[in-house]
Amino acid sequence: MIHHLMKVTPYRLSKLLISLLALAGLASSAFASVNLAPPSLDDPYYFGQLTYHKKLACGTCPLSKTTLDAENAKDFLQSLKTDQQFLTLLTNKERSAVAFYVKEFFSPR
Repeated sequence: MIHHLMKVTPYRLSKLLISLLALAGLASSAFASVNLAPPSLDDPYYFGQLTYHKKLACGTCPLSKTTLDAENAKDFLQSLKTDQQFLTLLTNKERSAVAFYVKEFFSPR
């Protein structure tokens, strides 16, 4: 009896293969990935974000114990232009990018 259940006819085999191929096609399209370009250092927001977190807000950086919020962001932006520590630590390009990042981050949405 078991031998009878395991008998596969060419019709059943072709039907099984077609079903498997259809499922494989659905599965591959359901799990397709989206390829996005990695962020570029030419993007002022990304460059500013990277600089802020790597040079200003890391564990041993000048702002490690500071929580930047919308209220003190304006003062921070001004200090980027005047504070000797920031003038020494960051290049003009980095200060400009950090300012862009902070302005964008705290701008109304």
